[in-house]
Amino acid sequence: MVTVCVSHKEDVDGVVSATLIKTLFNAYPFLADYTDFIPTLKHVAKMHDVDQLFICDLGLSKANEKEFIAILSELRKSDTEITYIDHHDLADELKDVLRSNGINLIHTVDECTSVQIYDKFKDKLPKKFALLAACAAVGDDMRRRPIAVRLFNMYDKQFAFFEASTLSYAIYDNQHNMDFLLMLVDTLDKAFPHEIAGVLDSARNYAQKVSSNIVIIEKDAKRMKNIVHVQTHDLSTSIVANMLLASYPDAQASLAYKEKDGNYVISLRGSDSSKHHLGRIVNKLSLELGGSGGGHEKACGALIPKHNLHEFMAKLDSMLM
Repeated sequence: MVTVCVSHKEDVDGVVSATLIKTLFNAYPFLADYTDFIPTLKHVAKMHDVDQLFICDLGLSKANEKEFIAILSELRKSDTEITYIDHHDLADELKDVLRSNGINLIHTVDECTSVQIYDKFKDKLPKKFALLAACAAVGDDMRRRPIAVRLFNMYDKQFAFFEASTLSYAIYDNQHNMDFLLMLVDTLDKAFPHEIAGVLDSARNYAQKVSSNIVIIEKDAKRMKNIVHVQTHDLSTSIVANMLLASYPDAQASLAYKEKDGNYVISLRGSDSSKHHLGRIVNKLSLELGGSGGGHEKACGALIPKHNLHEFMAKLDSMLM
């Protein structure tokens, strides 16, 4: 049986999800971000010999959901068993469409993807995988969720934070090194993150980038009425968005963007006081402007054509009144 896993490459949750599925089902891993998610699925669909497909930690948006369903529907015609495991916002109508096409759906917004996988298959996994799932929850800022907190509390708190931070920074530092990311998928079942060759060096390198950029971010950040934004070059947009929101606690949201292939990759974070579901707003707005996006209530992302960035920010600012 040929089993494939397509998972998110940009954070701990995606990489750990791939490790869990690989361990459980002897799956061949593909890692993708939101710019090559659909092309990766198309590549898998052309393989013709895939018996089982897992898709993990890759949220859908109005810009890609129809194509996503079309690709999976074709795979189902070849009797490929498909399981979609995710924790991003998903409309009930879309859940119904997925299920009606014979796709196994494991989904809740209450726990990150790795925690869902571990909890469902924990009887088939060594107990040490609980730490990896806990690391994923820390990375996604979901460690206080009901299942995640139990996993997190199985370990020394500082050790869990250390492993999560080390792995997160190593992943961020190697976004253009697929060999390294796939090595992590292959090795995390055998060793703690800090024991894996290259992880500590990569984490240290990325930590240096963060410390070097703190002053730059503070200097370059621009405040609008409700949002604060900044462009980043070296750092993950998600890290910069978090740093920015911490520096501007009275803002409704923070936005960090980075240029990639004629587009801007954007990460957004919403303040605790905001009454808006940021992911749903961004899903609709990004589609209007020729992009894609979406995610959680307080944390989401988007891919916007470069020439539409300022319109995106202006409209978002006015919608967060």
